[in-house]
Amino acid sequence: IILIVFAAIMYHQTTMLPPALFGDVGAAFVPKIWFTILGICGVSLTVTGFVRDRKRKASGADQVAADHTREGIKEFLIYYRFVFSGFIIFFFYILLMKYIGYLYSTLLFMPILMWVLGPRTGKSVGIIALTSIGVTGIIYFGFVKVLRVFLPSGSLF
Repeated sequence: IILIVFAAIMYHQTTMLPPALFGDVGAAFVPKIWFTILGICGVSLTVTGFVRDRKRKASGADQVAADHTREGIKEFLIYYRFVFSGFIIFFFYILLMKYIGYLYSTLLFMPILMWVLGPRTGKSVGIIALTSIGVTGIIYFGFVKVLRVFLPSGSLF
């Protein structure tokens, strides 16, 4: 439901984007498509959740869910450890970007995230390093030099 509300609010915010200077397609066209898709996904998730909950109640297996026990919470955290790790790493990436800028924070963020989420072998170290430097460089060059879009430079440098 939160996803639906978020998509609706963001869809409404796209009406404040400037209209098209030439033709019918303005700056709001693509964001409206994405927020519509996001809203449809939110509706799908909500309906699926209600149906699953109704089936669980109808089956008569009104069990005391292990999700509310310490063991259930521990299993939940272990199962979703990569998701939580990803959110924490991404949070610090955004925080660092304000202080050290896009280039340095991305050069820290990408290898750390790939190391946490990917295989940890000797071969992967080289792949992670090359991928991090390559992708960061391509994005930086493409946005700053070609498209002339300013990326965060950070307040410390």
